[in-house]
Amino acid sequence: MNAEVSRPLVRHIYDLVDGAYAPTALATGPWDRRLQSGVVLNALIAHLIEQAPSPVPMVTSRLLLDMMKPTLMAPVETRVSVLREGKRLQLLDVELIQDGATTARASALRIRAGESPATDAPRHPLPPADLPSLNGGRSPLQHINETRLESGGLEVPGPGVVWARMTGEILPGVPISPFVQLAMAADFGSGTSSFVDWREWSFANVDISLHLTRMPQGEWVRIAAETGSAGNGIAIVHSTLADEQGELGHAHQTLFLDKRKSE
Repeated sequence: MNAEVSRPLVRHIYDLVDGAYAPTALATGPWDRRLQSGVVLNALIAHLIEQAPSPVPMVTSRLLLDMMKPTLMAPVETRVSVLREGKRLQLLDVELIQDGATTARASALRIRAGESPATDAPRHPLPPADLPSLNGGRSPLQHINETRLESGGLEVPGPGVVWARMTGEILPGVPISPFVQLAMAADFGSGTSSFVDWREWSFANVDISLHLTRMPQGEWVRIAAETGSAGNGIAIVHSTLADEQGELGHAHQTLFLDKRKSE
């Protein structure tokens, strides 16, 4: 990851320029400053999904996202296609494109919202404000999010729990919505449950999947994460997502582990 970063002058992640999404300094990735971070790509894709019309009110219950190739710190074109349209289900395909090539692709399943019985879920009290943050000043996104690390983190190997809230904007004047926040927070699982020294190893995720039962209520999202690996350069992160009212769903990340080159 990059060393501690200075404070950006903006509070939004993208500018919309001639129909393309131009990244601000907040989009800078933690492993390579020439690239956009996976967190902001999740945010952009979630935003595009929310902007797509649906025939009836629907909830996004599944999001599958693949990182096809690195996304540069340059404008991104987008394409949203409806693969299945119905009054019960809608399936969307979302692409992020640079120089004619797809850099990230996602599939989103939306289901008609309605009344049904609910299962019981344990509540989670918000931890005190004096807990340490997750990133420790190593990501520009620290300037538009607040994290409270209950356990784990980059310096403590093993499972971890972190709370996060987003305070910035996806575009100027467009606040980060609950769904966009959830898509961003789901990416925090790998850093929360790290099992390798980030100074020696990079562990960028090459995909992320979310299965959700509802959107978060309130400002905060809880991520309880655990990472497993067979020692073959691959790791899998499992995260349980919740808010103060109970469970929201689950997220998984596939990590590519690579020995870092000495600087």
